[in-house]
Amino acid sequence: MILCPICGRELRLIVNTYEVPFFEKILLTSISCECGFKHADSIVLGEKEPVRYTIRANRGNLFTKVVRSTSGTIRIPELGVTIEPGPASQAFITNLEGVLRRVADIVRVAMKWNEEDEEKVKRCEWILERIDNVIDGDEELTIILEDPFGNSLILSDESFKERLSELEAKELKTGLTVIELAGFTEEELSRF
Repeated sequence: MILCPICGRELRLIVNTYEVPFFEKILLTSISCECGFKHADSIVLGEKEPVRYTIRANRGNLFTKVVRSTSGTIRIPELGVTIEPGPASQAFITNLEGVLRRVADIVRVAMKWNEEDEEKVKRCEWILERIDNVIDGDEELTIILEDPFGNSLILSDESFKERLSELEAKELKTGLTVIELAGFTEEELSRF
């Protein structure tokens, strides 16, 4: 039995496998609680190399499939946007339009948090306008998806796939919580 970290009730767990063409079998997990807590993850059932996918998003390819694992980083360089994984990072399967809409949702939240700062609000409005332009077909933006574990992908002949160097992969956030216990003796560490 797994308990909710928010309210302590028993969590509902759903586990499924999903075949992604030209990729591998993916294990999808979803946990949820009546209180509203939820977490989803995707795990590639196989070992992959660290990877970067790059694609120019435009009206003609907005339905391109995107699989982003909890270790995936999304960048849109023209907007100065980087979405890095954290401890509560969610995996998802969507398309390029879905990625742009997720970014827009995050920007809207940031705009509310900074409503007193006219400069930041204007920056958020500019980003939202650029995203709308891509969805309307008036502009293109570069979307980059990087994953140090190779568990994310953009499924399109238009996307450029490359292997990340070990250094590039190490510099990416993974979404994993790592606790470093430096300065302790082995005896002291054994008490933890």
